[in-house]
Amino acid sequence: MGAKIVIIDDDRVSSSILEKLFSEKGYKVLKAFDGEKGLKLVKEIRPQLVICDMLLPKIHGADLCRKIKDDPELQSTKVVLITAVYKGATSRLDVKSYGADHYFEKPINPKELLSWVENNLPKEEKPVASSQLTGSKPIDIESLNIDEVMSQLKTMVDKDLNKKR
Repeated sequence: MGAKIVIIDDDRVSSSILEKLFSEKGYKVLKAFDGEKGLKLVKEIRPQLVICDMLLPKIHGADLCRKIKDDPELQSTKVVLITAVYKGATSRLDVKSYGADHYFEKPINPKELLSWVENNLPKEEKPVASSQLTGSKPIDIESLNIDEVMSQLKTMVDKDLNKKR
């Protein structure tokens, strides 16, 4: 199995898109929907990468990043902060001061994010794409229509939430 990635984002559609993107490439992906649960998950499984939204309930993404980078047992964990709110050159500088390894503004370009991850995660055994294991069609990043994917994932998430009620 590939490297472990924790996605922390209260936007379930965005986190599902990222989960599918990385799972298709053979990474082991786990998700949390608030900063408190995210930090607990990170401490528990010790992933190689955390992709964290900045605007989170319970613990802000910047504070979560600092907590990870200040923990001697977690400080080698790569942290990528993502945001739809904090944008521009000033935010990019602020993100570095939190200890983040990188920063992406939403909507995220999946090809750029995947490229950054593949170039910055520690080299481990080559991840096996889940499509090779399940026979499903892999994501074609070149032709990915984010609006269409978002719409499909929102429908899936809504159905899942309705089942749980």
